[in-house]
Amino acid sequence: MNAILEIKDLRLDIGAGRHRLPILRGVDLSIARGEIHGLVGESGAGKSMIGQVILGLTRRQAKIPGGRVTFDGEDITAISERERRVLMGKGLALIPQDPVTALNPAYRIGKQITDTIELHLGYGSKRAREHAMKLLHDVHIRTADRVVRQYPHELSGGMCQRVLIAIAFACKPKLIIADEPTSALDLIAQRQVLRLIKELQENEGTSLLFITHDLGVVAKICDRVTVLHAGRVIEHGPTAQIIGNPTHAYTQALLRATPRYDRPADEMKPVSAELTERLNREAAALDQARSHA
Repeated sequence: MNAILEIKDLRLDIGAGRHRLPILRGVDLSIARGEIHGLVGESGAGKSMIGQVILGLTRRQAKIPGGRVTFDGEDITAISERERRVLMGKGLALIPQDPVTALNPAYRIGKQITDTIELHLGYGSKRAREHAMKLLHDVHIRTADRVVRQYPHELSGGMCQRVLIAIAFACKPKLIIADEPTSALDLIAQRQVLRLIKELQENEGTSLLFITHDLGVVAKICDRVTVLHAGRVIEHGPTAQIIGNPTHAYTQALLRATPRYDRPADEMKPVSAELTERLNREAAALDQARSHA
């Protein structure tokens, strides 16, 4: 597989001194060029933290005691902030979780798009504005002339998310991290945003890491999927295989907890406390083994 991103044995702790909490426990993950890869798990599994490590957005208290992240053939685990800024835009981009708070309330939408274009593509103001208008049309905003003059609070959550998708695709990045981009939207807006991301991804050939807690979303949009629990990979493979024939009890439990539009009468069942406790014990044993290695 020709991978755009490879993560090998990635570990990450948060805390100070001897009081450090393991967040990622030896994660392996690979994303092919042009692939939409789903990263799924419950809240607190470490999904968003993986995205933050890739983008270099982890907090100061976060330490990476082991592992590596290779993007487009280059190890980016410990590159400088200057090198990271060069990488952003054309190399990596982000579609964040909360569309309203992700945009700067003090600036008009047009300026927020053109600033990104001018910074990463070096366009002049006129060309940047033309490109911004095209991007807004690409994300199916029919009133682009009006939207560029508006502030974020004047737009709906779905419209703000379309703007953020336009910004993410603005510089034709090689990989986009989509961190639960539909979780703050209503069901109609969710479906529209999912179709839009899929359409743009296919048109541009961009690779996408789609972070979500919803296996139903994974089934609609992703080529392959990695299931995460307590900072470690539980199961991974093609989406059809993971959804249709999961081998791990945790993946099976997640599927039972996912609403099914094709089987609305089926009763959803939460992940059992017994399974969660067993997985947590396994994670603690892994931490102990590493500490003595």
